[in-house]
Amino acid sequence: MQELSSSNALVLLMAAMLVWVCVNILISAVRLNRACQLIPSRFIYPSNCKPELCRDVLGFIRFITPRLIVFGLLGLLLAVFFVVNEMTGLLSALPAWFSDGVALFLFVPLFVWYVIFINKAAKRFW
Repeated sequence: MQELSSSNALVLLMAAMLVWVCVNILISAVRLNRACQLIPSRFIYPSNCKPELCRDVLGFIRFITPRLIVFGLLGLLLAVFFVVNEMTGLLSALPAWFSDGVALFLFVPLFVWYVIFINKAAKRFW
């Protein structure tokens, strides 16, 4: 176990926020799929798109649900990796700039993919 430094605390805070967002996304995806109608959520709709203006609700649900599940699960795995790396020093043999930056650089492509599929949903269903 490593001692908790300010950079460790920051990564742990980021991991906690990622867990919160991913759990909310997974719960929203399950609720969306079960209800077969749009539900209130801040994470699953494209910006400035009101759920009541969706042109094809069932098509949107079929499009977004698998992507939300993949995003949520990958985000949770990434958060677990962040915590394990910070608490055990898994990557401590590597240079400090790399081991500290790995947490951020693994999250960035996941977030970019999320933005891309949300924007595709906006073009296709609103």
